[in-house]
Amino acid sequence: MELSRQQIGTIMYYEFRNKLSATKCHQKMCGSLGINTVSNDEVKVWFRKFKAGNFDIEDEPRSGRPIEVDCEQLKQIIAQDRNVSTRTIALELDVYQKTIVKALKRIDVTFKFNRWVLRN
Repeated sequence: MELSRQQIGTIMYYEFRNKLSATKCHQKMCGSLGINTVSNDEVKVWFRKFKAGNFDIEDEPRSGRPIEVDCEQLKQIIAQDRNVSTRTIALELDVYQKTIVKALKRIDVTFKFNRWVLRN
C-alpha cells in the first residue's frame, strides 16, 4: 500500500504528540508499513520541524524547475513536429530533459525511424 506524504506526515505527527522518539517512530512505521515507507533521516527532519513548532504536514513550495509536465501539451508539441528533440521540448516547457523522457514513456511515445510514434 502506497501512502502519500501527507498521510506519512500525519502518522509521524501522531507519534510525535505521543512523545515517541524519531528512532522509535521510524522502527514502528517500518514494522507496520514496510521497511521502505520512510527513512530514519526523513523522520528526524519531520520531528525537528514539529519541535520547532511547525505542525504543517503539507509540502513546502520549492524553487526550481517543475518535475511534472502537461501530457496534453507534450502531445501537441510532438503532433506539430514529429522530429523535435527532447532537449528542444524541455527548453520550450522549461523542465528537465529527463522529465520529458519519463513523460514520453508514460504517454507511450517512442522515437523510431527518426520521428516520434505511438507504441502499439
